[in-house]
Amino acid sequence: MAEGGRHLRPGPEEQPARQPRRQASREPARDSREEPVSRRARPAEEPAPRRATRPAQEQAPRRARPAQEQPPRRARPAQEPVRDPWEEPAPRRPRRVEVEPPSYRRRRRRSRWLSKQNLPLILLVVVLVGGILFAGGKLAGIMLNYHRDRTAYNELADAAISSLAEPDVTTPPDVTPDPGQPETPVRSEVPIQVDWDLLREKNSDIVGWLYDAGNISYPVMQTSDNSYYLHRGWDKQPNTAGSLFADTNVSVGATYSNFLIYGHNMKDGSMFAPIMKYVDQSYYSDHPTMYYLTPWQNYRVELIAAHIVESTLNNFPTYFASDSEYQNYLDNITSHSFFRTNARVTTEYQLITLSTCDYSSGYSDPRFLLHGMLVPIQ
Repeated sequence: MAEGGRHLRPGPEEQPARQPRRQASREPARDSREEPVSRRARPAEEPAPRRATRPAQEQAPRRARPAQEQPPRRARPAQEPVRDPWEEPAPRRPRRVEVEPPSYRRRRRRSRWLSKQNLPLILLVVVLVGGILFAGGKLAGIMLNYHRDRTAYNELADAAISSLAEPDVTTPPDVTPDPGQPETPVRSEVPIQVDWDLLREKNSDIVGWLYDAGNISYPVMQTSDNSYYLHRGWDKQPNTAGSLFADTNVSVGATYSNFLIYGHNMKDGSMFAPIMKYVDQSYYSDHPTMYYLTPWQNYRVELIAAHIVESTLNNFPTYFASDSEYQNYLDNITSHSFFRTNARVTTEYQLITLSTCDYSSGYSDPRFLLHGMLVPIQ
């Protein structure tokens, strides 16, 4: 206790012995009603016996991994020794340039061209070249046929047709020659002379010759089949241009009739291609007539009309029932003509019609018709 009212710190003898700190027990709390546990030291627990390890199993020998081949290391370039800057450089050896032979260079260029990247371009070039060759072959064949057809007709014309260089001395039928006066030469209107005997020997189907100076000069065929000479020449051989042929239902000299002659409109300007020019009034003014020659009678064709029609039977009449019907037809074709004529068209003479294909009109199957009147001449 303290003296004089001061607390005195007990000495070391008087201090009670410090109890050791109790460690928190991990055991569950006991009930206070249970018997107290003695504070004596607990006996040390014996360590649990260690389990016997399994006998070592025999391990299978491991496969030795194959050693991977390492790529050879590139040898480091030897470092050039340090050169004294004051030392003169050694002369360098000239570099050797290997020149590839021409065949090898060509082979390399060919392999580069035939690579997969150029395959579409190669196919395109092959298709274009093939198309050009095919079109060129077809065009060459067409031109060859045109030349052959023209040659066949030119040979016939050279053999059977002759121009009248000298005046043809004839006497008009209504004039009685005077025995005391010399005969006056009269030049025939027909510009050519035809050897009909030769033509009959060549082909008996030849019935006439259509002539227009510088444009048309062909024989006219006629047979019982209108399609026979459509693709046959005058010699009855296959011919691209065919022949000019008259309708089998009408003949020259019949009254109130329409003498029809058919022909192809060839792109090389042969056969009936020249009659397409009659769409122009000026061309008609320069070529107002043609000539149709037969073994019995020669005719001057005085052109009166040209127009385009549909290929129907109504537009290709052969005979007319009466004079009025004939006149109505003439008035109709002249009113639709591309050119105009000053002559009065009457039923006095027989009508002749030249028919060919047309490629410029809007009809489904158009035909170009050129009409004229057959005027007999000496």
